[in-house]
Amino acid sequence: MFIDKGLYFEIEEFSKYGIRAIYTTVDMGNFQEEEARKKAIETLKINNEVIYTGHQTHSENVTKIDENTKNYIEDNDGFITNRKDVVIFTRYADCLPIYFLDLASGAFGCVHSGWLGSYKEIVLKTIDKFGFEYETKLENLLIAFGIGISQSNYEVGLEFVEKFNSKFTKVQLKDVFLEKNGKIYFDNQQFNYNILIEKGLKENQIIRNNLCTFADKRFHSYRRDKKESGRNAAYIFIDKDEK
Repeated sequence: MFIDKGLYFEIEEFSKYGIRAIYTTVDMGNFQEEEARKKAIETLKINNEVIYTGHQTHSENVTKIDENTKNYIEDNDGFITNRKDVVIFTRYADCLPIYFLDLASGAFGCVHSGWLGSYKEIVLKTIDKFGFEYETKLENLLIAFGIGISQSNYEVGLEFVEKFNSKFTKVQLKDVFLEKNGKIYFDNQQFNYNILIEKGLKENQIIRNNLCTFADKRFHSYRRDKKESGRNAAYIFIDKDEK
């Protein structure tokens, strides 16, 4: 579950393993601006030199961070690493952050999954990358959904529904779409949960939440604020006391 710490929320289950999985509030700032990043660095006591981020394009591209990786990656929507000095930083304004931790190897990561990233199954591609790079086994994964827009505020059109129906099964789409008062709503978190369960993860390996960026003004939301919207940030890194 997320613990409210004012300037940010933190995932309790990751903290137990010495991993800080953070999602910022509007009080931390707008992460389109340098001032918010400086405030986060100071608040979270992290080293700016080991922050890795990139240009998010709603792709399925996930980068493994090693000693040769640049701090900024173009056309990239996620990172994984086993380096203890790395801080992963991604931005959001309704899309879903998904945090990963391999309890056996200590490798961790985070991906940006808007509807298009979800459609491209970036969460499953990230799991496969963990397996390839770190020999991660499914039973050793802990996955947490960050804070995104909830189903009740995520209205979509019929073409959107047909796009998902043409690719995914009824089991994968169970409870994903809600029809109400002539409108259709999409549950991004539920969709990713369904495909993770089908992949073989157990319910107790997946951490969910009921928070919503659109409904809760503690968070930036593009759907709510349009062009005036700022960006929230997700950070994941090893607690310095655990290194």
